[in-house]
Amino acid sequence: MRNYTRLQYFTAIAEEGTITAAAERLNITKAVVSKQLQLLEAELGTALVIRNSRHLKLTEQGVAFYEAARAAIAQIEEAYWVAQQGNEVPTGELRVTASLDFGSTYVAEAAAVFSRRHPQVAVDLNFTDARLDPIENRFDIAFRVGWLRDSTNIARKLADFEQYVVAAPSLMDGVDAPLVPADLHRLPFIMNRALGGASRWSFHREGEPAHEVTLSPAIRVDATIGSSTCAMAGGGFAILPDFLVADALRTGRLIRLLPDFRLRRGGIFAVFPPVPFRSAATRQFLHTLETYLHGTLKQSATPAGRGSVC
Repeated sequence: MRNYTRLQYFTAIAEEGTITAAAERLNITKAVVSKQLQLLEAELGTALVIRNSRHLKLTEQGVAFYEAARAAIAQIEEAYWVAQQGNEVPTGELRVTASLDFGSTYVAEAAAVFSRRHPQVAVDLNFTDARLDPIENRFDIAFRVGWLRDSTNIARKLADFEQYVVAAPSLMDGVDAPLVPADLHRLPFIMNRALGGASRWSFHREGEPAHEVTLSPAIRVDATIGSSTCAMAGGGFAILPDFLVADALRTGRLIRLLPDFRLRRGGIFAVFPPVPFRSAATRQFLHTLETYLHGTLKQSATPAGRGSVC
């Protein structure tokens, strides 16, 4: 008879990188994990890992077996979930990553609401503009803002956003407002290095060919929220997502330039590891974030033309 518990031991070894770390994660002794790995390799008739005193690496067969084992464990967990559905309380740890701006603006507040409702869940938030892979870094949910790259992960779009050209009123004092994208060359540009191709932009206005511009930055920033802060301080104009600048536009800390032109629309996505099972904590957190996000975006919507320079 197959010993399916060994699949859990092996996937823990593969994900943690060492037998010691896997034993700590499973809350069992290192000797037990090592012995079960030996028995699994003997049962399969092949080596799954190459290891020495300090390092452990999966063999080619080990990588293939890990993918299959992880999927099998997920199916077993889903079978338990189906049996328990209707009597499910979110528990355990929930690991979430998001970009710095979206995470601090939306995910953190949603996490506070979620934590009050589900105190049995320990929430671990990681906010960074580095695109951390959910599988490699063991995240339950990764929130992405912008445009998705091809991957084996599962994605769900939560909302759309537009990109606005914005600047502080002080920057435009005594300066003619730009009428077409080429006029932006007269103003200092704050470039966000977190975006790919952050100096080349394609503007569109109905009935006209695309207006292509390449902008030379006066300031380079590696985080979107830093671009926003620089813009509000009058350091130059920036190109930012509408949800991030809605409050600043409404209060007059920023004004919108070239409101008749449109840039490429982006999306807000929830990205999950490619497994059929998602924990109750994952599903409930996503529901909490979606509810908070849609309510906040609706409240912060800025009418066309308001807080903008024509």
